[in-house]
Amino acid sequence: MTQPYFFFKIKDMCSKNKIFFIISSIVILSIGLSLPAQATTSEYKAQRVAQSHAAIPEVAPGTSFTFWVKFLNTGTRSWSGTGPDRVILRTSSGMKSRFAHPTWFDNNTPNLVNPVLTIFPNEEALFRFSILAPTQDGLWWEEFNLFWGGTPIPGGKIEIPVKVTSTPAPAAEEAEKPPPEPRPTPEPLPEPVPEKELFWQAIPTEINIKEKPGQEPEVRVGLLYIEEDEDKKYLPLKISAPNRASYDIYDKNDFLLIRNTQGELVEIIYDRKIERYFINNEKGFRLMLTDSYLKFRPTKEEASFIFKIVNWQNGPFWDSNEIDNEFQGTLEVRYNPRTQHIWLINQLPMETYLKCLGEAGDSSPTEFLKAQIIAARTYAMFREISPKYTDTPDGNPLFMLMATQADQVYRGYRRALRSPNTTRAVEATRGIIATYENNPILAYYFAQSDGKTRSSYEARMTKKLVAYLVSKNDPPGEGKTLLGHGVGMPQRSAIVAAREGANFSQILKYYYTGIELTKIY
Repeated sequence: MTQPYFFFKIKDMCSKNKIFFIISSIVILSIGLSLPAQATTSEYKAQRVAQSHAAIPEVAPGTSFTFWVKFLNTGTRSWSGTGPDRVILRTSSGMKSRFAHPTWFDNNTPNLVNPVLTIFPNEEALFRFSILAPTQDGLWWEEFNLFWGGTPIPGGKIEIPVKVTSTPAPAAEEAEKPPPEPRPTPEPLPEPVPEKELFWQAIPTEINIKEKPGQEPEVRVGLLYIEEDEDKKYLPLKISAPNRASYDIYDKNDFLLIRNTQGELVEIIYDRKIERYFINNEKGFRLMLTDSYLKFRPTKEEASFIFKIVNWQNGPFWDSNEIDNEFQGTLEVRYNPRTQHIWLINQLPMETYLKCLGEAGDSSPTEFLKAQIIAARTYAMFREISPKYTDTPDGNPLFMLMATQADQVYRGYRRALRSPNTTRAVEATRGIIATYENNPILAYYFAQSDGKTRSSYEARMTKKLVAYLVSKNDPPGEGKTLLGHGVGMPQRSAIVAAREGANFSQILKYYYTGIELTKIY
């Protein structure tokens, strides 16, 4: 990948890996930019193709059950779950539904198009949601419709009837009948054909997690690197503590150089000719010169401490109002003579790192988010024991992971603030990784399959066959275009599985063959 995807220049060191964030984001961006000021109704059309409960469901008062409906996009516009023209399913009247359930997006909106997906013309969208029956007996019904930007979509209507009854209807008494005449023994009826098993249902629902006690590791992330021709553009790096908390600057031997008691801004410059680091105050006045790389640490260990890279306009490119330039943990400014890059490195606890990832939309299903977080945690652990970035003078890795799709998209503190569901998924799966023969697996994942995943050897992601990265049939991807390297877990299919009822263990164990789940801290 040769073009920058953020406001600073990124060189993708592994362009085949982890492209979902960029692709899905570009899709969202293109939707927002390509829609005309006023789309016409004829561009949005739908056709109901399938639904659950062909007969009127009969339930007890106040009970819940799951309902689903599939619509085919028969218009010329793609459907998205984001932006002003997002596609939702809500009551036709816009009023509160009689069947409103606490899990709905609103009391009149049971569901919407998944924000991480795009439903192109001639593709189907599945809307699955819970219905809460009224508390009084009777036959109840409600009309729902698909809407885009507040406008109903033709063909997107569905009526849902529910029969509420407190007591089942009594069985009719049969009149006395004479003994039946002898009849020939009938041929045995054929065995009923069971419903087709969903692909993930081949994996047991039980969640078995081994215990292997240990300590939470620190993650070192390469945030940004600067080449010589970019020095004037990115230097000096301006670093401060926006919460005004005290922080210290150390050299490579952990000797204290400067203490900024009020979180003051400093400017950092590396002079390539004399191989020295300069520390200036915010007015450009020189405070210190050293031949050692620099470490930035909070004076006191506080989870709430934040470093800010003031002159780095690092934001998600679909939203110019967001600037992701705040980071927890510690920072390091370090020149690597082997690559001639000046690096900005962030070190922080693993669980804090995971809360700041931008690998999946925060509105994704909970079980998918758990599976995604476990895969991300596992990938990070694998890179700790099998480092990539060892092109250094001593051969020791400068960091574990890049902050881009070359490894995992890491956005920093503000991403965590925007992602409460991701945070809950991290906390619910704390310390759990996928293992094979007691070791962390190389947990590759990608955006979308074309009906099957690839083995890592086939995709040239590994130099030999890997037992847990083999090709698997992937029904949700059938007829779709492959997005990514095709190895491991396809995120969009994993979302489908979660929406169909799969738990995170079933998702992971389907796509990573023969693995176990292990809690390592």
